[in-house]
Amino acid sequence: MQNKTLTILSAFIGISVLAACGGGGGGTVNGGGATPTPVATAALNGSSQFATGGTFATGYTYGAAGAGDQVVFSCGCTAQAGTTNTNNSGGFTLVQNSPATPAAPAPTYTIVPGRNYLIVTQGAGAQAWTMQYAGNNPGRNQYLTTSVLNDVFTAAVGLYVFQNSTSSATAYDDWNFNALKAWYTQLVSSPNVAETKLLNDIASQSAASQPLYPSAPGWNSSQPTNALIKADIGTVKTSGDPLIPTPCPGSACTGTPTP
Repeated sequence: MQNKTLTILSAFIGISVLAACGGGGGGTVNGGGATPTPVATAALNGSSQFATGGTFATGYTYGAAGAGDQVVFSCGCTAQAGTTNTNNSGGFTLVQNSPATPAAPAPTYTIVPGRNYLIVTQGAGAQAWTMQYAGNNPGRNQYLTTSVLNDVFTAAVGLYVFQNSTSSATAYDDWNFNALKAWYTQLVSSPNVAETKLLNDIASQSAASQPLYPSAPGWNSSQPTNALIKADIGTVKTSGDPLIPTPCPGSACTGTPTP
C-alpha cells in the first residue's frame, strides 16, 4: 500500500511540474537540471525606462515608463507570455500567476522558480528589455542590475538571448544567468566595436520609437521587427568577445543560481 501511495504521489508531482511552466508547457530548468516543484515565490520586480538617445562614448539618456505601459515576460518555453502593466513611475511586479498572451491554450501564465525570464516593456513606440531569474524566495531572485532598472545594456543581453535561443521546452533556460550577468558587466565597462554598435543602435532606435525585436516572438507573430538590430546581433555573435554567453553544452548548465 505504501509503494502504491508513493507511486501516485510521484505521478501527481510530475503532472503538477509539467503544467506549471509558463503558459502551460513543460521542460527542464536551466538546460537540463531538475525542474523545481512550483511553490509560492516572491514576485519579480523591476522598473522600466526607455532610451531617448546618446552613445556609449557620451552616455545614454532615458525617460521613465508611464502608467499602463504593457510588460510582457516569458521563459520562451511555449508560444505564450505573461502580461502586466507598469505603474505611474514605471515600476512593475510580475506575480506568479498572470494573464497570458495569447489567452489560449492557457489563460494563465505561471512563473516557475529556477527559470530565466525575458521581460519587454512596450511604450508608445519604444521598448525596454531586460532579463531576470526567478528564485524560490526573494533572496534568490537574480537581476542583471542591482537597481532592477533596465537600460541599454540589459536590452543588449535580452535581445541576444532572444535571438539565439532555440524554440524548445528549455529556451532561455539554456543560458547560465551568471554568465549573462558577467557579460552585462563587460558591456557596461568595455564593449568591443560590434557590441558598441549594438548598444548605440538600441539607443537610437528606441529614441526613434522603433521596435527592437530582431524577429517575431512566439507569443506575437505579427510583431514588427528591426532588421538593423538583427544584423547587429549577428555581428556581435562572431566578434570574438570571450565573455559573450553561449547556450550550455548539451543543454546542461553548471554553476547556475540556486532556485
